[in-house]
Amino acid sequence: MSNLESIQARWIELFDRLRCDPRTKDQIAPPFFSVPAVQARSILYVGKATAKDGCWDEAPSGSTQTQIKQGIKYTNKFLIEVAPEINSGFWHFARELNTEVAKKWKQQVTSPFQHIAWTNVCKIGELGERPPREAGIVFRAQQELAVETLRLEIELYKPGLICFVTWDYAWELVKEVIGDPSDASWDQAENEQWLWCHRPTHGLPAILLTGHPGRKSRALRETWLTKASDLLPD
Repeated sequence: MSNLESIQARWIELFDRLRCDPRTKDQIAPPFFSVPAVQARSILYVGKATAKDGCWDEAPSGSTQTQIKQGIKYTNKFLIEVAPEINSGFWHFARELNTEVAKKWKQQVTSPFQHIAWTNVCKIGELGERPPREAGIVFRAQQELAVETLRLEIELYKPGLICFVTWDYAWELVKEVIGDPSDASWDQAENEQWLWCHRPTHGLPAILLTGHPGRKSRALRETWLTKASDLLPD
């Protein structure tokens, strides 16, 4: 079993525990499994958590390996059939980023997310529109595994840029992922634009931190896109 499969199996095990816990039973979405971008050169696009019931068409069932295959299948299906048509700030910005990245790398845009490897801080979301509360059971139960998984995704996908559209959500967790506990190492010059950035360090690419794109103006998103392009390697 690969490191990725081992991590995914642990997410299935955690989900099984939480859905049997009377405090969280019937309140959580099945685990989200990221997939690499279509193109080898990509950015890692990091949200908070999948809303509602996530990407799954049906409840997970069968062996752990079967459930992992189901989760990957549903993520791919969601990215191909659903996400391109979603009229939300999060997915608008993902498509805009993809276009900006393709332009920077002189590539033709052939699909809405060809350069986007999408993942989330929390792989197990809560049913509804909001991500798990940081003080809540669901968040605390997955916190350690979330750090491990994000680090592994960065290692495997080798993104040219990491874009967290999470602002201050799970901020201590984000800093643990990148191995830098200090806010001072971030360029905060454009804080009023909901934008921080972190230059490449410790083997990591540049990191862009923005507010969540939902209900943000086109002009503000353009500012973020310009900064993303500046941070991308040629």
